[in-house]
Amino acid sequence: MCKVTITLLPVECLRTHLGEAARLLAATLYEKMMRYRREEDRLRSFASSLLLQKAAQGRSIYYNEEGKPLVEGLFFNLSHSGNYAVLAEADIPVGVDIEEMVSPGDWVREALTAQEYKWMLLGKDERDQQERFYRLWTRKESLVKCEGHGFSLSPGEISTMPVDEAQLIAYAGKTYGICSHNLHGYMLSAALHGKQPILMIRNLSWRDLAEDLKRQ
Repeated sequence: MCKVTITLLPVECLRTHLGEAARLLAATLYEKMMRYRREEDRLRSFASSLLLQKAAQGRSIYYNEEGKPLVEGLFFNLSHSGNYAVLAEADIPVGVDIEEMVSPGDWVREALTAQEYKWMLLGKDERDQQERFYRLWTRKESLVKCEGHGFSLSPGEISTMPVDEAQLIAYAGKTYGICSHNLHGYMLSAALHGKQPILMIRNLSWRDLAEDLKRQ
C-alpha cells in the first residue's frame, strides 16, 4: 500500500480572488484560463492552475503528448468537477478523477463494459445505481490518467472490475490499485501504479493555499 495525499480546493473560495489570477499564475496558465468565456469555467481553470503550481514546488512544468502536466521527480495528478478542483500526490505514478454525481444521461451503456453495467444495475435504487456508475467511471478515468496516455481504447472496452479495493487491476501490461471515496454528491477515485492507494484527504482554504504558494 502507498499513501496518496488528496487536496480538495473548493472553487467558490476563489471567486473574490479571480482578479488576482494574472499575478498569481504563470503566463501560460493565465492565458489558458482566459480562453474560457464563462466565469465558472475560469474559476475551475484558476483552481486547477493554482494546485498545479502548488504541486510543482517551484520547479519547471512540462507536458506529455496527451497534455498531462509533469514535473521532473514528482508524481501528481489533477482533476476538477462542479465546485471542486483536486490534486493527488504520491511517491509513485498516480491518477485522480472527481465527478459531481448528476444524472449521467444516455451514454452510460457505452461508457461501461457488460460486466460493469450488470454490477451497476445491482444497485438497490436509482440513486445507488448512479453512485455505482460514478464509482466505475472515476475508476476508469483515474486508471488511464495514472497510465498516462488517456483513453487509447473506448471507455466501454476498459474494465476495472471487480470493484474490490484489495485487488490490483491489470491494464496496458501493468497493474494498478484503485480506491474510491464518496464526498457528499461527488465521487473521487485515485489510482496508483502497482500498489493500493491509501487516501489522505484534506480541504484547502484560500488562506492556506496562498501561504503554500508564498513559500515556493
